[in-house]
Amino acid sequence: MSMAAVLFIASSCVNVTKTEVHVLPDSPAPRVMMPALFTNVPDGLIDELGVKDGIPSSLCSFLVIKDGKEILIDSGNGVADSQLVPLLEVHGVKPEDIDYVFITHLHGDHIGGMVKDGKAVFTNAVVYINKDEHAGWDNARDMDMMKAYADRIVLFDADDKLPCSIKAVKAYGHTPGHTMYRIDDVVFAGDIMHGTALQLANPESCARFDQNQDQAAQARKDAIASFKAEGMKVYGMHFPAPYYIQF
Repeated sequence: MSMAAVLFIASSCVNVTKTEVHVLPDSPAPRVMMPALFTNVPDGLIDELGVKDGIPSSLCSFLVIKDGKEILIDSGNGVADSQLVPLLEVHGVKPEDIDYVFITHLHGDHIGGMVKDGKAVFTNAVVYINKDEHAGWDNARDMDMMKAYADRIVLFDADDKLPCSIKAVKAYGHTPGHTMYRIDDVVFAGDIMHGTALQLANPESCARFDQNQDQAAQARKDAIASFKAEGMKVYGMHFPAPYYIQF
């Protein structure tokens, strides 16, 4: 199955533009989330769903090409076998070609690919991070990234206007400023769900990584309701192949 989607959407920059979305799975091997990683799971639901040996998952970033700009949403783990840079090159994009990086949140599996050997990987990119997310963190990877990108970091409020008509959507709870990004009827949902098979059936179930589980569960329920109401195509950083859900 192709991991590229081509969308034709209205843009404020030009009358009609072609937006390309390319999925960049970070790991060469399939991933699962074990049921024990989730809370608030009703008795019997894991067996009913047939996922007792693991809930299908993934770890992805996304390349978006829009209005002549090459945009990265998150950057994966940055570990030795990370597929981020090789897959960018498959699509004819070098790290220095990236114009913008939009960060959904500051967990290591989403910003790990930003820095290598203390230096910025995306040497010409402007990096966008939600102000509330940045204020809620003080960890080594975050500090390394802030130092490496220095004056190319933009901290934004959720209501701020972002480049290429990208809209930030609050989905707080997983982290203090966890942010989804929307382009027309397409959403890049970050970690709104870690195990779709379980959390679509029971949105109250939270991964233990969710820092504020009540807030995360409410954000998930609100997001799913919005996705369904508007018939959105939603890409998730931990959705299993094909890495999106058409609601």
